[in-house]
Amino acid sequence: MNHFILTATLIAKEALRYTPAGLPVVQCQLEHCGEVIEDQQVRRIQMSLTAIAIGTIAQQLEQWPLGEQRQCEGFMAPQSQRSQRLVFHITNLNT
Repeated sequence: MNHFILTATLIAKEALRYTPAGLPVVQCQLEHCGEVIEDQQVRRIQMSLTAIAIGTIAQQLEQWPLGEQRQCEGFMAPQSQRSQRLVFHITNLNT
């Protein structure tokens, strides 16, 4: 199963664009800071990652103000067929 949930802050976003099929797309950078338990030890996590939203979620992401934190749900996928770099595809955006 490839299901990813992340509470993150929007730190950058590109302008809304459209695919050749006419679907809206927004690419952005998310930042997460938090703590997790690993092997009974608290581990502090700070990371940023590239995310993308397509369709109605892209329109929602377009309205998301920079610096605001939200819970994002989606899946991870390679950036392209030739790349192993992962991109978070947002399929649900909660306030």
